[in-house]
Order: sequence, then structure tokens, then C-alpha cells
Amino acid sequence: DKEPEVADEAQMVLGGVKDPELVDELLGRRGLGAQDAWVRLRVAESFGRMAIEIDGTEIARHLSPRTPEVSRTLLWSIDRLLAAKRLIGDRKKLTKAVVALYECPADPGLRGAALVTLSALDYFTAEPLVRDALKNRERTLRCAAVVATRGWIEQECLSVAQQVLGDPECIVRAAAIESLQNLSTRESILSLVRWMELEKRSRLRWQILDYLQRRSGLKHGFDRAAWEAWAGTVQGRWTTGGGSEAASVALGDTQVGFAGLNLISDRVCFLIDLSGSVWTSKVGDKTRKEVVDEKLRAALQALPEDTLFNVIPYTSQPIPWERRLVPSTPANIKKAIDSFERCHQSGRGNYFDAVQLALLDPDVDTIVALTDGVPTGGHRWNLELMVELLVEQNRFRKVAFDSILVDSKRAQQSRWADLAQRTNGRSIAVALAVPGSQ
Repeated sequence: DKEPEVADEAQMVLGGVKDPELVDELLGRRGLGAQDAWVRLRVAESFGRMAIEIDGTEIARHLSPRTPEVSRTLLWSIDRLLAAKRLIGDRKKLTKAVVALYECPADPGLRGAALVTLSALDYFTAEPLVRDALKNRERTLRCAAVVATRGWIEQECLSVAQQVLGDPECIVRAAAIESLQNLSTRESILSLVRWMELEKRSRLRWQILDYLQRRSGLKHGFDRAAWEAWAGTVQGRWTTGGGSEAASVALGDTQVGFAGLNLISDRVCFLIDLSGSVWTSKVGDKTRKEVVDEKLRAALQALPEDTLFNVIPYTSQPIPWERRLVPSTPANIKKAIDSFERCHQSGRGNYFDAVQLALLDPDVDTIVALTDGVPTGGHRWNLELMVELLVEQNRFRKVAFDSILVDSKRAQQSRWADLAQRTNGRSIAVALAVPGSQ
């Protein structure tokens, strides 16, 4: 269906299919063999949610480097079916097909997904390929190789994560940090404490501090000695005393904020939802857009000098100020503010496509969205589905998704919070106030 609300709901319903005959149709010309590329993509994702056994060798027939988006989605479905113990068929044939896909000179994200799937399918086949990928020149493959080791035994996973902490690429280091956090042992925590002092990217330093504070229940700052002393008390995956995973998170530098959210990244892209409510809702005697103008101006003017940033307002389409991040010089900040304040487009709020545009910039490590929480444009509508798709897309990209939700409903807030939690981001709900008012 051309309407994203209808098509997304149909995709969600397909995930509940339990009729083997209908599964056969979806494996054939009405599904993965359909002429419509969006039908193929939606069907490919739905297989991963089906509560019925699926033949992996039938799925493998549709894996091809010529259809990278559908093939990557099928690999993700295989991962989910494996985890749910619902994948049947000839495992050797499926493994061979995944290896062939990985060895093609294909899209790096597709090859990375193949490597992760292969590691779950057959450790002994995957292991030499993963170790080779850790030395690959392509950062996406190095990142995927780190992710692939998370199913390995604890010592192997630890060793790989420690090995790549010094990688020149931020996304590879981010993957290593996540692996060490997942292990949550004394040795992995000590590695994080030591690396926190060396890490040059602010987002990753704050991420480590956030983890340490949640893991311990303590409020130490960037104090290596204090954290090493606490780490010495760790036994197994838990501390010897009063820690709590529910402790409040590290909030970042309170001198730099945007509409109530403290900014902790030095490579940030702001996405601003300019759908209808921005123009029709009033805050005092001002439109919400006029208040957002002032909030964004204050945030940009407070950015540290070494920050790179971009601003992408969006309606039915993203309206980028720049193609890539730019330095936070006074001249650039003034240009960005002037450009945003002159922007008067309105329409549906196509968050998903705005994210796709932001992700094209390899330097972006954080996306901060200001929105009413109701994405309504583009090919995507269902927020539950959108979260899953973005989390999968982010596996080898490691961007933090922050969100500022303006006057949003609780049900929507929980979805955005889920996206933030699963990408090391943060989500807050606010009611916009005029600057200077109580």
C-alpha cells in the first residue's frame, strides 16, 4: 500500500503468521520473489518475528549481493530465528550460502551482517573469518567482527575487545566498549576504567562513566583511582555491595544543553521536526517554532570549539542545512541559526528518512531529535517497527539516538526510550517553555 500506516501494519501482521502454506507463499512470488522491492523488504523482516519453524535453506535462495537491503534483512531474520530456536533446514547449505555472501565484494554492512550470522551458525567456520575481518581496512567490517565475537566464550570476547580499544575508528571502539559492558566482569570493568582516561571522543567517555555509575550505584566522576578501587570489589557480574543498575545516568556537561537535554557529544546532528504541531501550537504568545528557534540558538552558541555539528529540519522530506558536520565556529553557528530561523516548511514528520540522511555522514556519532514523538511520513509509520529497524541498522554504525519529546503521549515515550536505551542514547519528555519564564 502507498500509505505507510497501512503497509507497516500489514508488515507487523505478517510477523504473526503461523500457516505453513502462507509461509510457502511468502517464500515465493508473492513475497520474497515479488516485483515490488518494498514488498520483498517487508516480507524479509517479517520472517524473523514468526512463531513458526522456517526453513533456512529456502531463505538462503534469496541471499544476493545484488539486493543488499533485502539480503541484510534476511540475515537479521535468520539471527532472530536462530535465537528463538525456530530455524530448520540444512544448516550446512545455509552456512555455505552465508559464507559466499560474506566473501563477495559487496556492501560492507551486508558483509558485516553475514559475518555476525555466520558466527551464530557455525563458530568453527566463522572464527578465522572474524579474526581476519578484525584487520580489514573497512571500519564496518572491523566493527561487525567485534559484534560477532559476543557469542564466543568469555575470554575470547574479552581478548578481542581489549585488542581493538585502540582502533582509530570511533565505531570500532564503541563496539569494543559495548562488549566489555556486556561482559561486566572485574577484568572487563578495569579495561573500561583505564580506557575512559584515554578515550578522545566525549560521547564514549560519558558512555563508560554512565555504565560505571549504573553498575555500581556510585557517583564518582572521571576519577580513575576511585573506579579502580571499586572494581576491585567486583565478584562475577555483580558487586559485593550496594550497586544498582537503576541508578541515575551520567548527564554530561550541564553548560551545553538543548531544550532540557544535556549534550555529551562532539559529533552531533540535530534533527528538528517541523510537522504541523510546531506551527499550530502556542507557547505563551509565541509559536512552538519560535520557541524552538531560541532553544536551538542557545544550544549552538554554547557548543565547545572542537565540536562538529549539523542541523537537519524535516517535514515530509529532510531539509539539511549542510551535507556533513561542520566545525562550531562563530560563523558556522550564525549561518546555522539564520538558516533554521528562515525555514518555514511544514508537512508530515518523516523522522526515518531524516535519520537515513544523517547516517550518511560517517562522522556523526549522535543524533539529537526534537519531535512530538509521532513520525508520520515516508515509508515508515509504525514506531515499534521503526525502533527495531533502526537498532538493526545501527549494529555496525554505533550512533547514539537521543530524543527530546515535546508534549508526547506515554505510549510514544516508551518507544523512544527503548530506542535510546538500545543505542546508548537518552530520551526525555518536555513541555516547551519560553526562555526566561518559570
